[in-house]
Amino acid sequence: MPVYTLRREVVLVAAGEMITSHIMISNRCLYMLMALLILTATASPTAAADGEGAARIVSPSRLVAGSRERVVVELTIGPSGVAVGGGVSLGFHHAASWQGLQTGDPKRDGYMTVACDAPDNLDVKWHGWHPKGMFPPDKPSGSSDSIHHQCLVAKVRRVPLKPGERVIFTLGAGEARTIVQPFADPNHEFHLTTDADGDGVFRGIAAQPTMPIHPAEAHHLAASCPATVITGTEFRLLIRAEDRFYNLATDYASTVNISDEDGSVVAQGVKLSDGIAAIAVKVASPGPKRFRLSDGKLSGRSNPCRALDFTPRYRVFWGDIHGHTTISDGLGDTAEGYFAFGRDVAGLDVCALTDHGHFDWPQTVAAVKKFHEPGRFVTILAQEAGAGEDHMNLYFRRDDAPHIGTWASRYNQFNEIVFNQYNKDGREVITGPHHFTYPRGDARYPFGAFDDRTARFVEVYSSHGTSEYPGNPRPLPGAKDADKFMQSGLAKGLRFGVIGSSDNHDSHPGRTIWGRYPGGHIAFIAEELTREAIWDALWHRRVYAASFDRIYMEFTINSQPMGSEIEVSNPCFIRYRVIGQTDVLTARLIRDNEEIRADRTDTGVIEIETDDDPPLGRDSFYYLRVEQDNGERAWSTPIWVLRD
Repeated sequence: MPVYTLRREVVLVAAGEMITSHIMISNRCLYMLMALLILTATASPTAAADGEGAARIVSPSRLVAGSRERVVVELTIGPSGVAVGGGVSLGFHHAASWQGLQTGDPKRDGYMTVACDAPDNLDVKWHGWHPKGMFPPDKPSGSSDSIHHQCLVAKVRRVPLKPGERVIFTLGAGEARTIVQPFADPNHEFHLTTDADGDGVFRGIAAQPTMPIHPAEAHHLAASCPATVITGTEFRLLIRAEDRFYNLATDYASTVNISDEDGSVVAQGVKLSDGIAAIAVKVASPGPKRFRLSDGKLSGRSNPCRALDFTPRYRVFWGDIHGHTTISDGLGDTAEGYFAFGRDVAGLDVCALTDHGHFDWPQTVAAVKKFHEPGRFVTILAQEAGAGEDHMNLYFRRDDAPHIGTWASRYNQFNEIVFNQYNKDGREVITGPHHFTYPRGDARYPFGAFDDRTARFVEVYSSHGTSEYPGNPRPLPGAKDADKFMQSGLAKGLRFGVIGSSDNHDSHPGRTIWGRYPGGHIAFIAEELTREAIWDALWHRRVYAASFDRIYMEFTINSQPMGSEIEVSNPCFIRYRVIGQTDVLTARLIRDNEEIRADRTDTGVIEIETDDDPPLGRDSFYYLRVEQDNGERAWSTPIWVLRD
């Protein structure tokens, strides 16, 4: 018989407030506690009956990412029963991603049913977001009920559900079954709530059934390496076996050989254990590098890098600085687990956790301090805030900074609050908007009240989509207002860095497909891998954005890096170098939002030197967009040029 983990939740009522805490207790204590709760509910006519019951996962015994399954969850009704007009519900976490769940067509994927003893006794409906008022007044984001807002609700029509009666929820009840979410989750919860008295308010049962979602079978090899390496100097190569959804294939073991682009051997006999290995390697010759991996069964390639035979002023460092855990509305139990994945699995150089609000600020601060290791792994203290539906991320210069002290109701108010709290007497925080082309919120967001005293970037790409120009690939749903896109902000004369990140909610920074699209990255052009140098790069806009693949990019005008402001009296000299993850790619040079040059290759490398005459007497801006044949892209921060 399979063993499942139960999340123990104790609800205490004191001074009119409901406080929820998760504690680990023995099964015996759990049963005693449940019995006490049942007796209390039975003995006291004033005790709330909502939230009674017990649940278990009947089948299957194992869940695998992306597989087709029929999932059966059984709820045993508590001692008060469920009245006509009341109901029961099975919910999924905000960050869960079971696509295509529906109750309308048994022939399609994801068909769901709910059954009880009496036939035709339940009205069943699927809600992508729970109906207003279904749960008690919201506790902080991340509360056990409202955070499971994707829910299958069954309302009792004509015969009350009896104490001890079993209600069966079946996901994938039709022949097509249901497709398990594609990203692994070690503690996936099926969240049961009940409305016993029929007042429309549901509460969670005391012990929720959970079950891990395992990675699928290994599909390919991948590797992460520094974007800039020096010939003859060792660097760290992190090798992974991944399933087709980019989960780490933790049950895979093999021996991998690694070669350079020219076929020369870099390393042999590297043993993967639990799907991963890290080794120190070096290269002898300068040039573009994409290390090839093979174990006789699987193959793959590392992210691209450039090997130099000299020490440059600037190097490229890869980061993912936008993501969430259960501290707010994501998966993954701890901030430490989040940073550990970014460092040890994704092979990032820089990482930040941006949980909404500050519900456990001490845990976040402690993890940022613990994992910060200059020269290897830089952590940044951060949070996501904003005004209403207009979201802004904050990145703090220090790892002991206080969280934002006042929450704004309007976008321009947010800017003033942040400036006055942090930057009035110095530079202590950097902010920027993300998923800013959604058709909602303040009409001034993001460019009508953009404030570069604190706002230094826009997040042009994340798992929500791309916000470069109207009609761009991978758009945000409903994005139509041209004034909200990045090109509009540039046309207004605003100056900002261009970044990407994932906005992952699965605690997989740097290697996530959570959300509508694969996650993104930020590349820092910095003098060294320290927090101060990374901060300096972000403030001075020496950054660029990439979607899932870590596309290597250099872009200068008159030898000045992206983010610069320069004056010229002659045609400007433009140089760019691109190394793609794939061989087929196109680099497009854009001036004042118009493409002025496009170069395509099937070798994976583009190197261009060219002159251009910007218009006289006004500022122009140039930026580079790279497009790979697999759909992944990269965007430079502009360089602003005044031709006098």
